[in-house]
Parts: sequence; structure tokens; C-alpha cells
Amino acid sequence: MQDFMRTEEYEERDGLGLAQLLAHNETTPAELMACALELASTRGTPLNALTYVQPDTGRGLAADWRQRGAFRGIPFILKDSGLPSRRFPSSLGSHLFNDTAYDIEATLAERFEASGLIPFARSTVSELCMGPSTEARRNGGATLNPRALDRSVGGSSGG
Repeated sequence: MQDFMRTEEYEERDGLGLAQLLAHNETTPAELMACALELASTRGTPLNALTYVQPDTGRGLAADWRQRGAFRGIPFILKDSGLPSRRFPSSLGSHLFNDTAYDIEATLAERFEASGLIPFARSTVSELCMGPSTEARRNGGATLNPRALDRSVGGSSGG
């Protein structure tokens, strides 16, 4: 195993490619999470793409991740669409539901984790997940398209 994974290497692979590196002991969930958190900061913040980023939660889960599955140890972002998760509050892109905390875990959230995914943030969405573009005041404005910064990512694609 190399000393650490660079973000460039992380970006070159999809989830299955990252899982293959883990399966061959070429990286660790902690290294993948470090890359994901760095990219969340350097790319996600300028694009206004993420909300409820929880680095300590992500690092803690990655350091002690025992789940198995096709995506074992892969960092993951939950959509801020109101999917209940004890770890992550939600807003549905609205001040009305800002910082909604859950005391239950949605079946889908449980299945994401059972597949091996490690959540560390939520993605921004349009207000109430109902707009033609991802521009919610609660999120500080538009979520930008990473391929064309003068364009929105579009309604539900924002999450």
C-alpha cells in the first residue's frame, strides 16, 4: 500500500474503482475519507454543493468501518431531501425545515450504510426539492455546475 492517496487519484475512479483499491489493500477507508473531505472543501464549498458537512463524523466512521458490501469504505453524500438520518440534520433547502434532527434512521439510509458507504455530508437541493434550478436562500444561493460555472446544476440534479 502506498503512503497516502492523492485527490487526483481519487477523482479518476468511480465508487467501484475505489472499492477495488480497498479490496486489494491499496488504500484505506480513512485515506478515501481524507480525499473526500479535502475535495468537499476545495470544490464543494465554491460550488455551494454541500451542506451539513461533518468531517469528524466522516473520519470517525472511516477509522472504524466494519461494514461489508460492494461499496465497503467509500465516502458518500446524502441528498438533503429529508431522508431521516440520526447523524445528519436536514433542511430540504428551506429555512422552514432548517436543522431538522431525526431520532430514526430511514431504511434507505440503513441500506446505504449496509452496502458499505460512509456518509459525511448532505448535498444541497432546491427549496423543498421542487425547483427547476438548485437555488435556495437557505443554502446561500445557487449551486453551480462544476463543468460550466455560469450555469445551475438544475432542479433535482442539485442533490
